[in-house]
Amino acid sequence: MTSSKPGDDARTEIIHDVDYPLDVPSSSGATTGDAATTAFPAAGVTDYSQFAESGGYDVSAPLPFGEQPTTIVPEGRGEVGRRGTTDLGLFILRLTVGVLLTLRGLQKLFGLFNGPGIDGMAATLTEAGFEQARILAIAGGAIELVAGVMLVIGLATPIAVAGLFGLVGLGMAMTLTGDQAVPLLGETTRGLEASVLYAASLLALLFTGPGRWAVDRKWGWSHRPRFSGIIWLLIAAVIAGLVWYFLNGTNPLTSSGNSAPVTAG
Repeated sequence: MTSSKPGDDARTEIIHDVDYPLDVPSSSGATTGDAATTAFPAAGVTDYSQFAESGGYDVSAPLPFGEQPTTIVPEGRGEVGRRGTTDLGLFILRLTVGVLLTLRGLQKLFGLFNGPGIDGMAATLTEAGFEQARILAIAGGAIELVAGVMLVIGLATPIAVAGLFGLVGLGMAMTLTGDQAVPLLGETTRGLEASVLYAASLLALLFTGPGRWAVDRKWGWSHRPRFSGIIWLLIAAVIAGLVWYFLNGTNPLTSSGNSAPVTAG
């Protein structure tokens, strides 16, 4: 079929109307003339491997949009993401608590900073009903001194925190079993607020880690503590409970005529 328009320099548009066979396989897998041109293959029957054999797309290769691996590779110990000023805050908290508890250890062991020394601490423990008071005074002061220094530099932080938490717990038990009223917020006398703050700070460091400004920065517990801290905390609690049970024998949770009530102020 040809057509021409006036004004065209004999430009001829030739339109071919040819019925090319599509060679679409029938449901039986064979190709036949015109019937194969108009028939559609049955779903799930067509074998497309012939396209790969004829140089088409290789269906044996994985598709680029196929299933992707869902396994997330854990972050390396030295690859800690940016955490803003969190590490600075943890360092300040660790430094403050560690230095204060280190000074308390020096008070108990050597009598520095107007401390009681070993003899004075042993007398206090004896008055509180403890046996082997001198040994306990030496052990308690040594733990506070060593664990306090470890906390300041961030070395073996879960162990240091657990040991200090056990000592703070023993100190609170001694206060609660005394024969004087214990104010929660003392003004003229020492109350429980200092021990509560120590305990809360130590637990916070246990569950957050010491941060990257610590010797422990290459270990997982420095920025992502898991079960190690809880295990050491349970060990310290069990040891403190056994010391109290065998060397004191009283129950700090049970009120008696000689135990000290806790007041709000």
